[in-house]
Amino acid sequence: MTDRLEPPLVEQKLFIERTGVLMEAAGFPRMSGRVLAALLIAPERGSTPAEIAGLLQASRASISVALNQLLLIGMIEHAPNPGERADRFRMKPGSWATLTEAGTRKLESFRQIAQDGLAVLPDGADPGPLREMEAFYRVWLALFPRMMDEWRRLSAQSQAEGGEA
Repeated sequence: MTDRLEPPLVEQKLFIERTGVLMEAAGFPRMSGRVLAALLIAPERGSTPAEIAGLLQASRASISVALNQLLLIGMIEHAPNPGERADRFRMKPGSWATLTEAGTRKLESFRQIAQDGLAVLPDGADPGPLREMEAFYRVWLALFPRMMDEWRRLSAQSQAEGGEA
């Protein structure tokens, strides 16, 4: 078995780089985003760290750090690899919902900060920005569980029909 995947097409390279930049904007290292992109377009059996390093033309050490981070946040998982010595990794089913749920729980902090700010607002200060902030996150946090329920319903329905959500 080879440690290299097919050389990426120009479009694949652009996808990998755009994903890296997007994930960097979301607070992740760019390499973690690039590795995520490589796994998003990986074969169904997943990819080994060596294959990813070859595809991304990156060091195995940087790939290892990125894989560990993606494992830690629950985006990827080890893929079964009977008879193969190298670890394989693939996207973890349901990872997008898990990641978004974790991020949404953090948004409660923004709502709380807005409430705290309103409580200490000095006389004559404009409460508008803090009220808007508190209202936005209050509505987001109220609506998000319904959206997740709908996602789970659609996902289960799609899986029952033999497809993907």
